[in-house]
Amino acid sequence: MFEMGEVTGDRPGELQFWVERENLSNIYDFPMGQTDLRMSDDGLMVALTGGGVTHAATTIAALGLDPRFDFSETYWIIAGIAGTDPLDASLGTAAWAKWVVDGDLLYELDAREIPDDWPYGMIPLGGYEPNQLDTGWTVDNIAFQLNEGLVNWAYSLTKDMAIEDTPAMKEFRSQFKGYPNAMTPPRVMIGDSLSSSTYFHGEKLNQWANDWMKLHTDGQAEFVMTNMEDSGTLTALRRLSDAGHVDFERVLVLRTASNFSMQPPGKDATWSATAAYPDNGRPALEAAYQLGSKVAHELIDNWTVFKNRIPKAPTPKEKIKAVVVTMFELGEDTGDRPAEFQNWVERFPLESRISFPQGYRDLRYNQESGVLGIVTGIGTFRSASSIMALGMDPRFDLSEAYFLVAGIAGVDPADMSLGSAAWAEWLIDGDLSHEIDPREIPEDWKFGYMPLRSAEYPWGPIPANDEGVRYRLNPELVEWAYQLTKDVPIKDTPAMKAMREKYTGYANAQKPPFVLKGDQLAAMTFWHGTLMNDWANEWVDYWTEGQGNFVTSAMEETGTMQSLTFLANAGKVDIERVLVLRTASNFSMQPPGVSAADNLSGEKKGGYSAFIPSLEAAYDVGSLVIREIVGNWETYRENLPKP
Repeated sequence: MFEMGEVTGDRPGELQFWVERENLSNIYDFPMGQTDLRMSDDGLMVALTGGGVTHAATTIAALGLDPRFDFSETYWIIAGIAGTDPLDASLGTAAWAKWVVDGDLLYELDAREIPDDWPYGMIPLGGYEPNQLDTGWTVDNIAFQLNEGLVNWAYSLTKDMAIEDTPAMKEFRSQFKGYPNAMTPPRVMIGDSLSSSTYFHGEKLNQWANDWMKLHTDGQAEFVMTNMEDSGTLTALRRLSDAGHVDFERVLVLRTASNFSMQPPGKDATWSATAAYPDNGRPALEAAYQLGSKVAHELIDNWTVFKNRIPKAPTPKEKIKAVVVTMFELGEDTGDRPAEFQNWVERFPLESRISFPQGYRDLRYNQESGVLGIVTGIGTFRSASSIMALGMDPRFDLSEAYFLVAGIAGVDPADMSLGSAAWAEWLIDGDLSHEIDPREIPEDWKFGYMPLRSAEYPWGPIPANDEGVRYRLNPELVEWAYQLTKDVPIKDTPAMKAMREKYTGYANAQKPPFVLKGDQLAAMTFWHGTLMNDWANEWVDYWTEGQGNFVTSAMEETGTMQSLTFLANAGKVDIERVLVLRTASNFSMQPPGVSAADNLSGEKKGGYSAFIPSLEAAYDVGSLVIREIVGNWETYRENLPKP
């Protein structure tokens, strides 16, 4: 934007290092600008705009319309020095901007004539007081948002580059006590820029700059650097882009701190306006050249790639601490009759919605706590595909996440009562099998189900390859979760009491709801009845070699675990961090004196007496575990909980 004297050989401005250090052997006469254009044989051009938004706008407009050049695929790097907010940065610091906001187009009153309750005399055009928009007319191009992917790429390429720090810089910044960012050595950062031909100074106008940036970007921009040209440059580039001469998505703004935008404690604003730049601002000029040239040469050296594809940094993955896995929701995520997901969304809460078209429905997220929620859909095939899609989603880092499957279930009245909550250690699949209608099985067989590739009863030895029929969770983690929650009170209702009283002879079924440990059978067939309940008990006993006990019946977990196992093999999740909690909405068999068909029909027509209480229990018990994990993340991130 400016040069002190000649383009080589004297005290440098922003252009001189480029001319002296790059092989800019091709010189083009450019009477429409401040000085001749210079370009290297490999396509690096430098141009000097002159100071102020007007000079910048006219120079760039003239350059962009010059018939000698094709700028349609050109990358633009605005590289110059700036004042910096001591709240954010120190001298020499380099900031890549995502936003540039104009600070000239406004109303201004002398601050000595403003109302007592106004912070300053700067008013948006069309407004009636500071920090007020949309009261009348306004102007275009106040705020310019740059290509975030390109900005992140430039930052990632340069963030570890060393920036010169000098004794003079250290001495100067030592005055800014109470401003920790101002007192650090220079660094590379992402930070936004205010552009104003007026070279403002002082604490009051520094506050205005911070407010102005947020006002015009809906709070997205953070004032870090102040310069005198960039809104003019970007206005010209925006219009040239609209006309097809340039690509505005290929623009970068790099500003480096030569001075502070306000005074240190104990000094007045006039001192700030006239204080000499430490080392004449040379370290900031060096940083602008060093970082700018690094990016320029990376683009040129990889032109065959970047000509047609704008570079972008890999999007940083969101570090997830815990994933809540539910299986179904009846309607919306909030505000209507709940199913398994709604209590988590409303109460935890999981306030942010994340698009998830590859799954059953959108994800929900609590960024502060790092807890992500998913609804898989009903059945092992839906849960498997949804969990695999989540595990492969490049937006998330699940490598240290704890997974809590929390849903309702049918339960064995021999072990559990309505509303109760069971932590599972064993998960057994009930679909992968042979089946014969029981009316056609041999007389000495109890069931029509057999393990795959086996046609006998009693069932033979467990095959060496169980083909994903059985999964055992981390026993210590399961015990820890049980011990943490075993005394959680669970809601009881008159309807639940009335239902469990029917189960005479089943002591556990008649208890008020409680927390226990109990294993699960997962099958997409919603089976029911005493005989199927007997099969479930024997099937779980067989596949766990007597170590497991059938307690809950669900439809998804072995699909979930199959995907988590594959993802663990790929290093994307830790299979030792999985918990399964199921709560009793209904019994898996009829009470004495009722047929299986009538009982199933009654449930379908009348609903589950414990439906809402079991949803409440799944949240109340499960959320205690999740809050314990994320609330003590520094411990549990590396050390799995143990009883």
